[in-house]
Amino acid sequence: MEWIGAVLILTVTTLAGFDIAARFKQRPGHIRQWKNALQMIEAEMVYGQSSLWEVCENLARHLPPPTSQFFEEINQVQEPCSDFASLWEARLKKHWSSNAMGKSEWEILLQFGRTLGQHDLEQQQKQIQLALHHLDRELQESLDGVDQYQRMARGMGVLSGLLVIILII
Repeated sequence: MEWIGAVLILTVTTLAGFDIAARFKQRPGHIRQWKNALQMIEAEMVYGQSSLWEVCENLARHLPPPTSQFFEEINQVQEPCSDFASLWEARLKKHWSSNAMGKSEWEILLQFGRTLGQHDLEQQQKQIQLALHHLDRELQESLDGVDQYQRMARGMGVLSGLLVIILII
């Protein structure tokens, strides 16, 4: 009976380690999706003179999940919105768990959402470029450490399972 419990513990912790490793692998792709979203926002607002609602509708159609789901949620708000920043933050909180991004990306996108629609087009373009610059930095950091962190997460999953088994037995 002890062996069955030990195998279950080892299996669960190993799967948890592999799940965490998969999130490290997905992180660069999710950052790229948000970079594409910001570039599309810039193009539509600055060059297409589209409203925020039209931009969100287009982004929901053209981006892959999970980023498209975020913009779909924003676009579903039917009543007039006087505070777009709070709507952005609420939807970002709701959809953040489906992303594989970290706290630094959260801060970048949250800060960007606070400025979205608050400035003239020239200032808005500068805000988008600033957010893109920060996301570029985060993307480079995630690409540099993805293999190392994946191996570490998988190893920690197995080793923590072994530790728990040793402590129990």
